[in-house]
Amino acid sequence: MRTVGVFLIHAGVTLRCLIRLPRMQHPGWVIALLALNAILLILEAWLSRRRAAHPAEAPAFDVDLRPVYLLLQAAIITALLLSRPTQDFFALLSIPISLSAVLFYGKRGFLWIAAFSLALAFPLITSKAGLPLGAVLALNYGGLCFLFGGYAYQVRKAEAARTETQRMVGELQVAHRELREYASQKEELAAEQERSRLARELHDSVTQTVFSMNLTVQAARLLLERDVSRVAGQLQRLEELAAGALREIQALVSSLRPAPAAAEDLPAALRRLAAERRSRDGLQVTLEVVGNRKLPEPVAAGLYLIVQEALTNVAKHAGVDEATVRLRLAEGAESLEVEDHGCGFAPETGSSEQGHLGLAGMAERARELGWVLTIESLPGRGTRVRVAEDAVGGAQ
Repeated sequence: MRTVGVFLIHAGVTLRCLIRLPRMQHPGWVIALLALNAILLILEAWLSRRRAAHPAEAPAFDVDLRPVYLLLQAAIITALLLSRPTQDFFALLSIPISLSAVLFYGKRGFLWIAAFSLALAFPLITSKAGLPLGAVLALNYGGLCFLFGGYAYQVRKAEAARTETQRMVGELQVAHRELREYASQKEELAAEQERSRLARELHDSVTQTVFSMNLTVQAARLLLERDVSRVAGQLQRLEELAAGALREIQALVSSLRPAPAAAEDLPAALRRLAAERRSRDGLQVTLEVVGNRKLPEPVAAGLYLIVQEALTNVAKHAGVDEATVRLRLAEGAESLEVEDHGCGFAPETGSSEQGHLGLAGMAERARELGWVLTIESLPGRGTRVRVAEDAVGGAQ
């Protein structure tokens, strides 16, 4: 729309000039100057579209031509105004270059407008119209130049804001894609970690139990040929191994269940977990809760899974059937402990020994929550697993 308005102004001035052309002393020069001014306007419109379509290709040559372009147009308008007799309507051509000056240089473009206004004032004041009327015309045209310059400045600000918005939208889209890729990678990593955990659990428990069952069946088959009276003992042993394998499979299936729902707070979920462990493998879990702060759902879910893993370690490796879970929900002092008085182990080597590989997973889960996991254990003195909010990061 700005370009259309600029060419309409030039067309109006040209038509008025053609009407008065017979009374002009040098009509050929006037037409030539108007034609040259039209060429400059077309060139400026073409360069503007080129910069808008290919902003990355805005060459230095574009910037170098701008002052030349403005000076040429100012010289053309001044020459037209100096033609005799003076035609003040030529001053209307200063409006397009006022727009261009501000669009090119921003606030500095108003210095160009001031220079244009002074250049226009001289031929208008020295015209046959006389000093008073010439001064009034100079003020009017100067005011129009500044008015349209102000409009151009607002257009420039709007275009800059649109460009910045587009840039920010582009950055947000890139960040969104990166977040989606990161989330996908995290999901794949979590799935891989879960597969590794299940593989370890199967190897540590169910696989070994099934292997023992296979040996028991082979022994029973041999006894059928040699001593039938001892077959019943092997069958009883087989029944015990099958029951143990079933409990292990149930434990694995239970660990795959989703963490406690948002409607169930962490203490209630831990009470349910304690009841499940008591009925499944006879582990007596004492739950101690201090405070009533409601934790964010991701934190509660993560702590629940840590307790679940810690109790599984107690049942498998501690050699005892009792454990204590302490949950502190006081504001600013949240912590969780799982303690047993079993066989214990050396923490500096326990994370690499078979049966204690789950400790690294618990530590990683705690870090994801913004909490810190510590382990206190000695051989024959039991184990205490403790998680607390990181004093630096805090829970998110």
